[in-house]
Amino acid sequence: MINKSPLYLLLAIAVTLSSMFSFVSCKKDKDDDEIYYYSTSTQTTLIKSFALQDDSEVLTSLDSVHFTVDYDNGLIYNADSLPVGTDITGLKVTVQFLNSVSSALFKITGATEQADTTIEYTSSMTRKLDFSGKTVLTVTSADETQVKDYEIKVLVHKYNPDSLIWNRSWRRDLPGYRSGNTSHKVVKQGEVLRAMVYKDGECQILSATAPNQGTWDKQTVALPFVPVVKTLTATADALFILGEDNVLYSSPDGTAWTSCGVTWYNILGAYDDRVLGIIAGSDGYYHDEYPRIEDFESSHVQDGFPVTGASGMIVTENDWTVSQQAMIVGGKDSQGNVLCDVWGYDGHNWGKINNIHSSVLPALTDATLFSYYTYKTLSGVRRYARQQTWYVMGGRCADGSLNGKIYLSTTQGITWAEGDSTLAQPSYIPKFYGAQAFVAEETLTPAAGYYMPRRVQSLVTSWPCPFIYLFGGYNDQGELLPNVWRGVYNRMTNYPVY
Repeated sequence: MINKSPLYLLLAIAVTLSSMFSFVSCKKDKDDDEIYYYSTSTQTTLIKSFALQDDSEVLTSLDSVHFTVDYDNGLIYNADSLPVGTDITGLKVTVQFLNSVSSALFKITGATEQADTTIEYTSSMTRKLDFSGKTVLTVTSADETQVKDYEIKVLVHKYNPDSLIWNRSWRRDLPGYRSGNTSHKVVKQGEVLRAMVYKDGECQILSATAPNQGTWDKQTVALPFVPVVKTLTATADALFILGEDNVLYSSPDGTAWTSCGVTWYNILGAYDDRVLGIIAGSDGYYHDEYPRIEDFESSHVQDGFPVTGASGMIVTENDWTVSQQAMIVGGKDSQGNVLCDVWGYDGHNWGKINNIHSSVLPALTDATLFSYYTYKTLSGVRRYARQQTWYVMGGRCADGSLNGKIYLSTTQGITWAEGDSTLAQPSYIPKFYGAQAFVAEETLTPAAGYYMPRRVQSLVTSWPCPFIYLFGGYNDQGELLPNVWRGVYNRMTNYPVY
């Protein structure tokens, strides 16, 4: 019988022999000038991990900040930069090596607090390092034949990533704006944006496939009625609007309009392939829709329901219902009271959503409501998760003044909070009411100087970033504002880390 060695033993012998030959071929005697031979090996001088030690006086969960070790380029850095203002002039570190090393020396130059110096790293080292200048960690292999330099960069955000940015240079002119325009509204019909501009009996329809499109296609339209432009609403396949005679009209693209044969007091918005509206009857106000679904029954509006002046209606997915949820904010009820309520629609029924006892939403008419994002910190670590957030901007307060604050809800409209200084409307954006907001994804690429290797499975050369586009609106004199403002949550413009 022939005794056979196990496969793993044969593999171990092969690896050992290979290592011995490699060692012999790389082994060179150092001369009197201590010449170092740099190796491409990732074994003898490889840093397995680099971390900052916990220091709550500097930053909560500082030890959970992830650092990338880029051996090829000799870089160690945190892909997700630390918050603005983080003090990096006195930090303790922990370094783990793949194999035992002869020495690891930190060379610090040009720092703001620490004089130029060289500090030897040991597992028991308690000395703090100043990373405000240039820091190079030189690792020497155990046999002292290989040396590797790693430049360490502790990156800190120059700007608060958790802020809402409205760059002045991003401002554009309102499409179709002409001096003296009195009526203007933009809606999204499927994947196309449509703008209606009406002045002195002349109507124009402008179309674009993206909100940042430079030139919008324009058509002059002869209308057989006088439109109430603020009621313009779109489903995926059609546009709807009320005339001054309260008749509901529809059009496939805004160029040719036909009567729907119904008379409404107001349009609330679009849900699926139908529009929702209000009928004014002799005994009060009723809910209606067009076209009506098979089991629809018109019913009186609820007490406190906004029959006019509510925000534009948005439709989003809901964690608690099977169907999509539509939402409106504020408005006036049948008694003329200005409301601070949030109402939702699930495809069949309307209901009040927000908790008025804990909500800070003011009573508003003609506010701008849209769905966007903020970020939350995951418990115990310096990692962040995007969360859907509902925003309310602009609108007229009950006393007639204009709202200049931003309100946010991360609970799908149940509770609201006022945005802090990082999520506030900048002073250079005029207060407004009746503006329209849309969110559009755009492709970003890393700016020059970005460290490309990140915490991703493969190299990322571009990523989608959602931007807010705020169209028009009116000032406190009722004058049309000729602006398109572009905003973004700053963190989403940074190179993706996770």
